[in-house]
Amino acid sequence: MTPQVSVIVPVYNALSKLSRCVNSILAQSIRDFELLLIDDGSVDGSGELCDALARRDSRVKVIHQKNAGVSAARNTGLAIAKGRWILFVDADDMISSCTLECALSAANCHPNTLVLWPFTLDPAFLPSVATLEGTSYGMDQVASLYLNWLFSMPWNKLFDRQLIERVPNSPLRFNPAFSLGEDLLFCLDYCRALLACGQNGFFCLSLPLTFYDTSENPNSLTQRYRSDFCDFWFQLFPRLLQDCESLFHCSSQDLFLIRRNYLHTIAAGISDILCRCTGTPAKRKSIAKNRLKRGELKDLLHQLQQYPLYSPLETAFSLYSPCLVSFLYQLREKKPNVYGKLEVFGQHLRALRLL
Repeated sequence: MTPQVSVIVPVYNALSKLSRCVNSILAQSIRDFELLLIDDGSVDGSGELCDALARRDSRVKVIHQKNAGVSAARNTGLAIAKGRWILFVDADDMISSCTLECALSAANCHPNTLVLWPFTLDPAFLPSVATLEGTSYGMDQVASLYLNWLFSMPWNKLFDRQLIERVPNSPLRFNPAFSLGEDLLFCLDYCRALLACGQNGFFCLSLPLTFYDTSENPNSLTQRYRSDFCDFWFQLFPRLLQDCESLFHCSSQDLFLIRRNYLHTIAAGISDILCRCTGTPAKRKSIAKNRLKRGELKDLLHQLQQYPLYSPLETAFSLYSPCLVSFLYQLREKKPNVYGKLEVFGQHLRALRLL
C-alpha cells in the first residue's frame, strides 16, 4: 500500500541524536507514512543504529551509501520515495507529534499551495495538538518568506512528489555541486515549478512544527570555517534576486532588504577569513581583499546606493578595506545600537547627497 508521506532523513555521524529524531517521527499522530533513513557513509555507528531502528518498525527503511554529502543523500531518498508527499527532516532535529497531521490537513484545505511552517530553537515549544491556523501568501511573497527565515530550508515544508517528478526535462533534485545553499536552490527550483503549474503560492501554518537544533555539531558544514563561503554566496544571492524580481515579482522594499542581507552575509564571510583562515595576517587580508574586489559587489553597492537607507558597511566595501568590514560587522553583531546610530548618520548624509 502506497504511504501518504515519505519522510527522508539524511544520516551522517548522527549517533547521539538520531534516536531522538526518529522517535519524534514515529510518534506522529497519523501512521500512514514511510521513514527513509539514508546512511551517508557514517563511521560512528549511526548506520548500525539505523538498521536497529528499522527492525523495530516496518515503516522504517534504510539505505546505506558511500559518503557523498547531504544533497546526494536526499536525492537517494527522493529516488526511492513512494509517498504522495515528501517531508525532509535532519538527523539532529525533531518534529512535533502533529507535524504530518497539520501539514496534510493544510494541504487538503489549501490545494495548489506549498505548505510550510516556522521552526523553534526550543523543543519545549513544539505543539502536541494539531491546528490549521495560518496565513496564505502569494508567490510575490517569496522574498518576504526568505527574510523571515521560512523559505530557504527544505525541512519546514510539505513537498508534492508528483510535482517534483514531473519538472520539465528531469526530476527536481538537490545540486550536489553546492555544499552551501543547496537547500535554497532546491526551494527556488520547486517554486519555479509551482509557478509553471499555475499554483497559488503558500500557506504558512502558525505554530512551529520543527525543532532546529543549533547546538555545536562537529559534522555541521554551517558551523565550520568555509574558505568558499563568499564564493558560494556570490552565486546564490544573484539567483535569489533574479527569481524574486523577474519571476515572483516581489516588492522593491523586499528586494532592497535581500540586497542588504547579501552585503551583511559577505561581510560575515570577510570577517571569518580574517579571524579563522590559516596563514599570516597579511595573507588573510590579501584573500579577503580579493573577495571585496569582485565585480558582483560593485554592482551590489551601486544598487544599494539607489535607496535612501544606508549601511556603514557600504563605505567599508567601497574602500576595499577587509579590516573595516570586519570591524563594522562585529560592531553590528555585538553593539547594534551603536551601529544603528552610524546608519542614521549615514542616511542623513545620503539625503543631503553627501554620501
